[in-house]
Amino acid sequence: MAKFVSGIALYQMIQQKSSAAKEILWVCSPCLGLNAHEILSQEITKNPPTDIRFVFTINEVTVKKGETNPFEVQYFAEHLQNDSIKTSDAFHSNIYLFDNSAIIASANLTKTAFESNIEAGVLLEEETQVNEAKAFFNTLWENAKPVKDIKKYKKIWNTEKKVEPPRQPKASKLQAKIEPWKDDAVDTWYFAIPSATTKRTIRKIQKETGWPKNLELIVDLGPNIFRQVKLGDIALIADLTKKREASTKVRFARIFDKSKVETEEGDLHFAYETKQVYQIDRNKFYEMLKNAGIAAKNSEILLTKDQTKIIATILSSTKTKRKRKQRTKVKSP
Repeated sequence: MAKFVSGIALYQMIQQKSSAAKEILWVCSPCLGLNAHEILSQEITKNPPTDIRFVFTINEVTVKKGETNPFEVQYFAEHLQNDSIKTSDAFHSNIYLFDNSAIIASANLTKTAFESNIEAGVLLEEETQVNEAKAFFNTLWENAKPVKDIKKYKKIWNTEKKVEPPRQPKASKLQAKIEPWKDDAVDTWYFAIPSATTKRTIRKIQKETGWPKNLELIVDLGPNIFRQVKLGDIALIADLTKKREASTKVRFARIFDKSKVETEEGDLHFAYETKQVYQIDRNKFYEMLKNAGIAAKNSEILLTKDQTKIIATILSSTKTKRKRKQRTKVKSP
C-alpha cells in the first residue's frame, strides 16, 4: 500500500529509512546540492549498507549552472564507496530506495528542495511495487556511466565563482530543518608546518586548481596521507615556521579540497578553511603533543578519538585569536 508524504515528513522518512538500511541504499536525482549528504542519515557512514549506488547528472552544463556540485559528488565517493556513483543525462526521476521500501519524490537531492520548497512523495512498501522501482533503477544504473574528470568539474565550479542554482520563490514557511552531520562522521588530522611555502608555488597551485585565494594550503603531503584525507575532514594545523616566538599558532580547520599539482616543493596538496585560531604557549604546545602521544617531529598523522579529545580539551582553555575579516567570502563545496 502506498503512503503519501510531504514537507518535514518526507525528510524524516528518508532519515529513518536510510538509518535502518542494511543491504540497499540507491538514490537517483538529476541535481545534487551543497551538503546534500545531510539529507540522508549519518548512520550510512558508520554502518554503510552493503550495496550503495547513486546516479546524478554531472556535466559541464549542470556544473556551470550550479545544479550539480562536483565537490559533493567527491564527498559521496570518498566517504561511502568510490565506485558507488554514476552519471546519466537521460533521466529526471527522484527515487530513494532502501532495502524493502522505496520513496518516489518530487524533491531533488538538495537542501533547498527539502528545506524551502513544497515537495511531496509516495512511500512504497508492497513487495511488487518496490521490486518494480528496483528494476527501473537497475536499468538506469546499467545505462549510466562512471563519473570521470571530477578534477575538471571542480575547477569549472571554482572558475564560475560557485554559481548557486536559481533561487526558488520563498515558501511561506520552512518546510524542514536539515540537521547537520556531527563531526564524528569525519576524520581528524594533525599537521605541522615547519617552513613557509613560497608564493610562486602557491600561485601555481591556485592557478591549476582554481582554489579561492583566501583559502590556505598544506603543500607536499605524503602519498599515503593524500589518499586517506577526505573532503570535510577536520585538521588541527600547527604553524611552526616562526621558531623564535614564545607561542605557537594552531588552526582548527576543515579540509576544502585536495589536488595533485607538480611543483618544486612537492606534488600533493590540500586547501583548508580556518574555523578557529588558537595562540598557545610553545612549551604548553609540546606538552600537549606529549600528553596526546604525538612525537614532536611528527608532521602529519590521523588522530585517534582519545588524542582528539586531549587536544580539544587543552585548546578549549587556550586564548583564541581573532581572524582577519576576508574581503571575499568562501563558500564551502
